[in-house]
Amino acid sequence: MTIKVTKRDGESGERLLKRFSGHVKGTRLIQKFRKMRYFDQKPSTRKARASAVSREKYRAANKKKMFVG
Repeated sequence: MTIKVTKRDGESGERLLKRFSGHVKGTRLIQKFRKMRYFDQKPSTRKARASAVSREKYRAANKKKMFVG
């Protein structure tokens, strides 16, 4: 999600900043980030192990590619 605010004719920098912060508050972006920061669930043991296995396969394939000339 992106928030773009363009400066209007004759608008001061302070007013632009206030309008931008209003847009941020309106989208509740800060609350979402805070919620993700403290209440993010960790992956289950099975998912963590599966990702580790796939990561090792990927690394082994790349290591093999390095020495093929």
